[in-house]
Amino acid sequence: MKKFLFFVILLGVGYFAVSSLLNSFNAAKPTASPTVQPSSSSSESATSNPQPTQSQSPTVKQKAATVEIISADVDSGAMAISVVAHATNIAEDGGSCTLVYQSGATTKQLKVKAESNVNDTQCYPMTLSTVGLPKGAGLVSVVYDSVGYHGSSPATAVTIK
Repeated sequence: MKKFLFFVILLGVGYFAVSSLLNSFNAAKPTASPTVQPSSSSSESATSNPQPTQSQSPTVKQKAATVEIISADVDSGAMAISVVAHATNIAEDGGSCTLVYQSGATTKQLKVKAESNVNDTQCYPMTLSTVGLPKGAGLVSVVYDSVGYHGSSPATAVTIK
């Protein structure tokens, strides 16, 4: 009888411990909390101390990037314009280069990644198909853009034959 009573008490204590543990885990789950609305008797007004909202993003002033086209060639056999460019005054990862081709009313763009080199930021090689582009003279330029920098190269003349 004592063994049975001991077993029942031990079973009750174990059940209590497990249920308490589960309740503490359930209580630790994050729940939505009600939002507090400022009352009209607040000493600060919304116009005197504006706070950024999710729709407002802080503007980051980008520094000037100096972009240079190293080479711009038209390969008639491959029907492509190949351009190599870099940003000469920065060395950073995470930016992008956009090749812009213009001829008359036609504009075509190609965006590639850029990566840091020892002393500059190099654009990945850019190869733009000439299919659908008008024959004759055109201009290519490269725009570099990152969180901290923005700039474009002077235009370089190319001729599609």
